[in-house]
Amino acid sequence: MRILLITWACDLEDVSEPLISARWVQELSRRHEVTVFAVSRPDRFGCVAEQFPQLEVIEWRDIGVPASLERFRAIVKPGYFPYYFKARRFLKRLLRERAFDVIHHLSPFAWRYPSPAAGLGVPLVRGPIGGGLSTPAGLEAAAKGKAAPFMALRRTDALRRRIDPLLRASYRQTDHLLLAAPYVGNVVEGLEVKATSVDLELGLTDEMLDRPQATCAGKPDGSIDLLFVGRVVRTKGVQFAIRAVAECRNRDKVRLTVVGAGDDLAACRELATELALDDRVAFKGWLPHAEVEGYFLRADAFLFPSFREPTGGALFEAMLYGLPLIACDYGGPEYLVDESCGIRVAPSSEQSYIQGLADAIDRLVEQPELRAAMGAASHQRAREHFTWRAKHQRLDSIYCELVRQSA
Repeated sequence: MRILLITWACDLEDVSEPLISARWVQELSRRHEVTVFAVSRPDRFGCVAEQFPQLEVIEWRDIGVPASLERFRAIVKPGYFPYYFKARRFLKRLLRERAFDVIHHLSPFAWRYPSPAAGLGVPLVRGPIGGGLSTPAGLEAAAKGKAAPFMALRRTDALRRRIDPLLRASYRQTDHLLLAAPYVGNVVEGLEVKATSVDLELGLTDEMLDRPQATCAGKPDGSIDLLFVGRVVRTKGVQFAIRAVAECRNRDKVRLTVVGAGDDLAACRELATELALDDRVAFKGWLPHAEVEGYFLRADAFLFPSFREPTGGALFEAMLYGLPLIACDYGGPEYLVDESCGIRVAPSSEQSYIQGLADAIDRLVEQPELRAAMGAASHQRAREHFTWRAKHQRLDSIYCELVRQSA
């Protein structure tokens, strides 16, 4: 099938969205005739053509910004809106010269960006889209902290859903919308959408599934090692994890290792000291992925109390290693973690959330057979639902149906 794949960023040597987009290019080009239309940072311009020499690549350059505004550029994407109009004119010309069966507008993954390919006469798939997840009402105070002023732009989301003509037309003219998790259906509620399905932006290759597995066996004295991996910022809930360890009946049988760095790291260190947990909580900072693997393999459970998590890439990684999971019953983790592979805790209030996390930790300390069963189910769930093999079948079905409808 001839697919025009649109990505805002695509780079095998980057992280996050650019890397995920590049992996989609790799996978889709195994089964389809793919043309990539990508936008790259000025300092990485040319990387898509270099990394995918076997494909037809149309690569544009993003706007340049001073180094001090790089985070603003990455999050807000100020170059997107001039790109939208330029790309729409370009696509109209391209489609007069070339035939494509499907256009798949992959990224940006955030739902806030209209597609320049909407309503151009070729079936359009958009996504997987995510984002727009609000803070649970019971934890709003915990989410407050120092934030960049441009993050306040999120407050315009509801207004844009109601009155933004480009956004509304883009959704109305999209033939199939992929949602990164079920909650995204609520985020786009009020926009006219023809068809939706849930599919993570992440996917597992067969090689990933061959990774060694954690034993989750615990230590001879009955103690267990908990692991958190991710950015240490307020909404990741590391402070809740530390307080939960302090609340455990079995606190003397629990050790928590925190791998990652971020704005909340200093506060987390202070809290661990204040609660006399310096011998129970270890902070490792940022580590290369090769070193992080050792921590996954030595862990007995993965504690991920992030309470405004759109997807949950760290949970995804933990599932690969066969770890039982403790996570928030909200957002992406609510979808990723089911009762077979982990324990979800409702974020009703700060104290109830902390107590729920503590109770979940105690269960895993006291029931080694439950840890083992959940660990095995964690890997099995990843294998059954989140592989590229399964994703290909779902995508092929969507593409074929759209082509049939347009014939």
